[in-house]
Amino acid sequence: PGSHGAIDATFFDRETASRHYQHRSDRHIRTLKTTALVDTDSCAILDIHCSAHWPHDTRTGRRVALRNTGKIESLAGDKGYDDQSLRDALRSKGVRPLLRHRLFAAYDHAHNARLDSELYGQRWMAETAFSAIKRRFGPAVHPRAWYREFRELVLTAAVYNLEQALKQ
Repeated sequence: PGSHGAIDATFFDRETASRHYQHRSDRHIRTLKTTALVDTDSCAILDIHCSAHWPHDTRTGRRVALRNTGKIESLAGDKGYDDQSLRDALRSKGVRPLLRHRLFAAYDHAHNARLDSELYGQRWMAETAFSAIKRRFGPAVHPRAWYREFRELVLTAAVYNLEQALKQ
């Protein structure tokens, strides 16, 4: 893997057998929020996090990024990951944060202008990885149990990584 990573999140649908099963099992959450850290050199997924409760991107992004500080030197993310404590934590681990600031004041424009546009521009690799997975394997997970849904997404990411390695 390379030294630059990109982080992004998307949703996968949870398919159920029937409405009757959904009511009987008290299962009302219909989508999983999935956050992935993608290597921008190989477009391989380095880490994945799934949640049925849709935590904010700053929470899941913090977990995923800090678990992988030894693998990356810089991390690109969109405005959803705008959190000063995340930036400070990444800097303390030796990772350069390339996270856009939400625009609340004039100095936020200045912060965004100082970002390395070439490295930040590679953030699209994470979106490409999710798009390829959804086109190849479908936008839904099929198991009924939570741990099997997570397992399916991890195996899907592993197969995607193998396909990317074979292409190179």
